[in-house]
Amino acid sequence: MLQETINFVRQVERNRTIEGIYPVAKLARLSEAMFSSEGFVTAKLEFGRCLGFSCLKGEVSASIMAECQRCLQPIKTDLVGKFKFALLSSEEDFDLLPDELEPYLIEGDEQSVVDLIEDELLLSLPMVIIHKKPCSDFMNEHEALLKAEKEAMHPFAALKNLKGSLKN
Repeated sequence: MLQETINFVRQVERNRTIEGIYPVAKLARLSEAMFSSEGFVTAKLEFGRCLGFSCLKGEVSASIMAECQRCLQPIKTDLVGKFKFALLSSEEDFDLLPDELEPYLIEGDEQSVVDLIEDELLLSLPMVIIHKKPCSDFMNEHEALLKAEKEAMHPFAALKNLKGSLKN
């Protein structure tokens, strides 16, 4: 189980990698987008030096049950977030960063691992969560209508119909 807060600067000094899980149910902001709050987040955080800066590279992932925005039924959604932060103590250093690193402002001795994980998962949420196949009666009818319109607009549709009527 991941600790909720740790000292990022101390972890960089130790060149430490932290791996673990955390219950999705404890992520309040992410829970708002979920159908059920079962499951766990898996996280890997690597502290060290990158391009002359203290940095934190990491990956977070979770399988959540969200709500399909078409049929309002549950849909399993896999979330994956990858990040590479430069750990900075002042906003003045933001301009010095290479494009590969995003700034992460260190405030105080302890930083929230939970907030970091939740932020990354929220950023990886799809804009619209829907089933890949039509999942409601309306969508099934809509798909059939679109298919019929497409076939009717085909330049050889009239010939196909004529050929069919000649066989009868």
